[in-house]
Amino acid sequence: MSEQITLRIARKEDWQQIYQLYSSLTDEDLYLRYFHLYKPTEDDAKRIADCLDHRTIVVEYQGKIIAEGSIYKDGEFALVVHPEYRQLGLGTKLVLALISEAKKMGISKVRFYTLPENTPMIKIGRKLGFNVKLNGDEVYAEKDIEKENVVLTLA
Repeated sequence: MSEQITLRIARKEDWQQIYQLYSSLTDEDLYLRYFHLYKPTEDDAKRIADCLDHRTIVVEYQGKIIAEGSIYKDGEFALVVHPEYRQLGLGTKLVLALISEAKKMGISKVRFYTLPENTPMIKIGRKLGFNVKLNGDEVYAEKDIEKENVVLTLA
């Protein structure tokens, strides 16, 4: 599958597919993403796609957006992968792309927050060398990327 996927910066016109991606998520998925049950609106999808205060990278497969990740100027990032395309390494590829984008933005440290039950995200963090800590009822992970040699070229 990896040679058939495209990672690229989101465009404003991607908002509908981003909205469809979020609409495909279960309540549990949305809870893990937002720390409470929140169903993103069309306006939320438009904000994700507009990239005004952040960068969003989308993963396309056969013309369909199957994952997205956003990184903000403070180094915090979050991502989602369509349920049918999980456990294929897309989350890891997306985090690496977000790290590469963060370096281009001049960010020296990246981080994410998640819940203890989000084991896939915790595994990605550990695999990529994040300092992962349980902090009460949430997990905090950070990584200094100043010396990282991660450079990915996006489509």
